[in-house]
Amino acid sequence: MGRRLRSRHAIWSILLLGVILGSACSGLVKVEDVTIPRLLTPIGTATVEEMTSRLRPYFELETLRASSINLRFDDLESAQRYRDAAAILVLQRPDKIRLVINVPAVKIRIAEMASEENHFRVAIYPTDFQRFLFGTNTADYSQWRERLGEKGRSALIAARPFHFTDALLIRPLQRVDSRYHYSLEETLQEEPDPAPGAKRGARILRSYYVLAEILRANEGEMAGRVTRRFWFDRTRNALFSRQQIFDGTGRLQTDVTYSDYRALKESDPTLWPGSIQVSRPYDSYQARLLFLEGKFETNVSLPAGAFRLENTEGLPETDLDRPEGPQGEKQPPALPRAAIQKTRVEPDVHPDRRGERQR
Repeated sequence: MGRRLRSRHAIWSILLLGVILGSACSGLVKVEDVTIPRLLTPIGTATVEEMTSRLRPYFELETLRASSINLRFDDLESAQRYRDAAAILVLQRPDKIRLVINVPAVKIRIAEMASEENHFRVAIYPTDFQRFLFGTNTADYSQWRERLGEKGRSALIAARPFHFTDALLIRPLQRVDSRYHYSLEETLQEEPDPAPGAKRGARILRSYYVLAEILRANEGEMAGRVTRRFWFDRTRNALFSRQQIFDGTGRLQTDVTYSDYRALKESDPTLWPGSIQVSRPYDSYQARLLFLEGKFETNVSLPAGAFRLENTEGLPETDLDRPEGPQGEKQPPALPRAAIQKTRVEPDVHPDRRGERQR
């Protein structure tokens, strides 16, 4: 009897010791780490037709006039951020754009950009590199920027107006062109945890549908190439949230994110992104555009001169396609002072009224 009792005590002691050791070991090998991403739920589903319907407002956009935008440039190479600026944006399909960038409140002109028919003009005003640039949208001017040294690393010099055209005047899908086909996949993107009260450093995995536009391979080529990718957030009812544009070599050319959707037009329930970020990784800059309610007009008539940008300030000119000298610069004849002062006005983008003279 005593031997049996001692055996039971021994068994219970062994079990208790196992529990204690197990708890201790668990404490040693398991610790909370909020940086380990968790899958964000719930995750919705959508058909391809439902997803492409989210793109329809962009496909049907013929003209856009945004008379008050908060614009910020970031220089990716130097990791420097420009101060926020006030901007006016005018667009017309297929490729016309006019962008005017001012210092807020005082409306001192910083830069102007215009583009149509594959050619652009950029005027850079009160900086250490005043210039009026001509160029072709499809050309590569990276070597010219390298020759400028530190000045060539400016986001204003790298920015081209058509970079913003692609973000809003999205080309319709190539449904009837047999050279293109489309594929659909899910992508899990690791992101900071957006939940209110989330712990610092907490991460999540967000699920996206990604619709890829693929140009079929030519005869004798092994692989086609992706031309565009459209991202739809599965945690937000397949909301259109990102567009990626690739060049002929498969390199990511433009990366655009869309967020803060809301009704920007008066008496129109259509939701537009209040925030658009355009990233050009190989041009070393990104730009964020914040649109204001009531200052966003779509499919309106525009005057013929809305996209005309002339060198009325007498800036040194650089024709990037026909360089003259080490930096392709030539100095135009100086304009009379009265003529220069007369040009310091907002562009005539309203058919019914002219802009006010800048102070």
